[in-house]
Amino acid sequence: MPTVKVDPEEIKRIKKEIEALEKERNEIRAKLEELEKELQGWIQKRDERNREVQGLRQKGREYKAKRDEINEQIKALKKNREEINAKLDLLYQEILEYRTKRDEYNQLRRLNMPANKIQEKIEKLEWELQTNPKITQEREKQIVDQIQVLATELEIIQQADRFHKKLVEARKKVDQLKKARRAINLEIQKLANQSQQFHEMMIKSFNQADEVKKEADQYHAKVIEVRDKIREVRRQLRDLEKKIREYDERHKELIAYRLVARMRARKDSSFEKAVDALEKFKKGEKLTLDELLLLQRYNLV
Repeated sequence: MPTVKVDPEEIKRIKKEIEALEKERNEIRAKLEELEKELQGWIQKRDERNREVQGLRQKGREYKAKRDEINEQIKALKKNREEINAKLDLLYQEILEYRTKRDEYNQLRRLNMPANKIQEKIEKLEWELQTNPKITQEREKQIVDQIQVLATELEIIQQADRFHKKLVEARKKVDQLKKARRAINLEIQKLANQSQQFHEMMIKSFNQADEVKKEADQYHAKVIEVRDKIREVRRQLRDLEKKIREYDERHKELIAYRLVARMRARKDSSFEKAVDALEKFKKGEKLTLDELLLLQRYNLV
């Protein structure tokens, strides 16, 4: 190692520079730690909001599924109502036909007499035919004609009554179907209200999710902003640490030069050997055990 004249003030200046840089490094590290804490805070808030968004959207999907399920029920009920309306249309047509037929038969009536009285009269006339051996032909013909008229009248009454019964039965069916339709209408209204409620809850959940997502995006923007700051501070820290290493190496080098100068002034042969060993060490050459011990003895490594 060549003998170099070392200025003690230069060593002090470099030492102070190193101390100043180390102080600055500690401040940067503190700032970095603060930024990393801030980053974790923004990340936590962002992730909490994103989880809240997921929960709200999941609720929205659940409300939508319930709304759609109810709408399918409403669709099925409306189909049933349409079927009932179709049946009612047929029944109204039947009622019109039965009433028309009944009225037509009633218009054919000639006697203002109930069916039981007509039947009694027919039976009475038939009994006269069967039991009166002295009946004249004229009377017999008269009775037969009367029975025919009465039988025709009875048939008209029976037909009118048959269509009237069909009319009554059809009206009963109409009443039953109307009752069923009213129940369906009430159920549809009830389900429609539920569907509307679930629809509103779905919209509310999705809208809330959108609002919370905006907040989460704002927090994410903060995350990006702080990460950029952290990268810049880390770059500054790397540059500063590199500068500290350079100053430290220079400081150690000057100390070594001063130590060499002092040892050489004392004409210490062992130190000279240590200096030679240090040169070999710097060149990457293999050292002996004695040389390593010398370097340790003089604190050269």
